[in-house]
Amino acid sequence: MRIHMVAAAFILSGCASGTPLTACTTELPGGICLDLSAAGPLVAHQSLIEQEVQRALDTMRPLLNVTDLRIALIADPARVIPEVGMGGYNPSAEEVRLYADPSRPDVEAVLRSEFLLQLAHEVHHAMRRRGVGYGSTLLQAAVTEGLADHFSLEVSGATSRPWAQSLTPAELAMWIPAVESRAAGGYDHAEWFLGTNPDIPRWTGYAIGFELVRAYLAADPARRASALVNEPATSFVPYSP
Repeated sequence: MRIHMVAAAFILSGCASGTPLTACTTELPGGICLDLSAAGPLVAHQSLIEQEVQRALDTMRPLLNVTDLRIALIADPARVIPEVGMGGYNPSAEEVRLYADPSRPDVEAVLRSEFLLQLAHEVHHAMRRRGVGYGSTLLQAAVTEGLADHFSLEVSGATSRPWAQSLTPAELAMWIPAVESRAAGGYDHAEWFLGTNPDIPRWTGYAIGFELVRAYLAADPARRASALVNEPATSFVPYSP
């Protein structure tokens, strides 16, 4: 994902962060670097964080070849999604960033419940960047986000993410054609994913991407988001509920 900003926003796809990352706090097999150089007070939970990173890697690696990746946890309340207590951003194929608020009284519980979900989403993005890429069109971005959300559910056993199911069936029916038709050309990520345009519901891009991937997976129960990391966005349209 790329993710968030103040008012709850996500930037699951494209925004730059000026946070300098300087060190590899913990080196893990496969070229994995855990970077807590910008974690601030979150380092008090280093043992738990290392445990959650290892648990996530152990869960993902049978499904995705996760190697050569910097995983940074950053103390930045402004980039936390209020609904879940963490946030994430994937700036490149070699790095993922997770955000948490160390002042939250439930920060330890959040790390236990949310770390795997956030990391899986961002790791799927990073692996997709090494193949077909994140995408430069609205359709490509929506599918990339939908795949990452389905992958996070696949590896965690969770059943939903608030942004992925934020539209009603009637809203999906209204907005899906608009996304399907944007398979070429540029788009405004903040409008479609973060709710900066009052005429487009917040998280529309996430919800539509999730639904396009859901329908694709439902057509063949053997399909998994983990195996579709390099599937072109055009495979997921036309939409058939």
